[in-house]
Amino acid sequence: MKICKAEMLWLVVLFIITIILVGWQEAIATPLTVTREYTYRASEADSKITCRAIALEQVKRLLLEELGTYLVSNTEVKNSALTKDEIVTYTAGTVATVVIKEGWNGEEYYLMAKISADANEVAKAIASMHEDHEKSVELEQLRDQSNDSLKEIERLRQELAKARSSARQGNTVQVVTAQKDYNQAVARLTAKEYVEQGLLLRKSGKLEESVKVFGKAIECAPSWFRPYVTRGATFNLMNKPRKALADLDHALQLNPKDMIAVSHRGFALLKVGRRDEGMSELERAISAAPKNYIANSNMGWALLQSNMPGEALIFLTKSINLHPNDNARAYFLRSQAFKRLGKKRKAQDDLTIAARQGDPKAREFMK
Repeated sequence: MKICKAEMLWLVVLFIITIILVGWQEAIATPLTVTREYTYRASEADSKITCRAIALEQVKRLLLEELGTYLVSNTEVKNSALTKDEIVTYTAGTVATVVIKEGWNGEEYYLMAKISADANEVAKAIASMHEDHEKSVELEQLRDQSNDSLKEIERLRQELAKARSSARQGNTVQVVTAQKDYNQAVARLTAKEYVEQGLLLRKSGKLEESVKVFGKAIECAPSWFRPYVTRGATFNLMNKPRKALADLDHALQLNPKDMIAVSHRGFALLKVGRRDEGMSELERAISAAPKNYIANSNMGWALLQSNMPGEALIFLTKSINLHPNDNARAYFLRSQAFKRLGKKRKAQDDLTIAARQGDPKAREFMK
């Protein structure tokens, strides 16, 4: 069969279009990699350890800023209501920083690091995180802690320089105190890094590993409440409520106003049978932060345990409305509430969603 010139030309055009589309799809699927360098010059206050902590924080800021700029220009994030600062903050909870090369010559600490990610997947994760009150607050607190630590480090560096000048005249006590304060401020930066690592591990389901990393954060900064909250919340996920309570009680001694800790503590109290205290804590958390979807789902669970499915339905539906994606536990619990109320079709619909989102009990029910 002969092919005319027009048909041949059309086949060539189709072939070229196919090649272009395949190349375009591959380009879209290829992870975006950003690499940056940073050199920190040591002051008299610094050691190798403090230099590395500060250099790592600074290089991460450069990486996240560049990735955030790319996301704003090239993904669906550009059409969202998120600010550039929010995008950079939430990106930190989505991607890991990898150190490629580092070196210390006694005066300067050099770091080269990179982050690699599928830009579109990161954009989706950022949008989901923005809907998640607890996670967004958690990341914003980590950002604020980092900013405060860097300001404190600069202030203490200047204070220590003055103290050293005074020490030449015999006043050494002030130098020791200022140096101790400086080391503690830098240690909080290191602790923040461990908390971020732990959150990424927990997100990927590596709960035992995340607990160990949160423990390192506590060792670095035992007076900072955040690592106790994140480890306590992880113990709850591991069904270890007594260990969770120990951490969360300590966190609330350090910061009684943290409603994320209050919410997780309420859940742990319910799990160990202290129902009235647990309900009180959950009510306090919901009153202070009504958009906390986890507190609402915990309240729903508590009401189900008390055989109050109608009341549980209200809180579970609110939790799902606040955070419809990646909220498998709330969908599963609501399916059980619907089931007890005799609404079998709605129960099955929720069970299906819960299984699809990864709830193990829902998947077991679906077999």
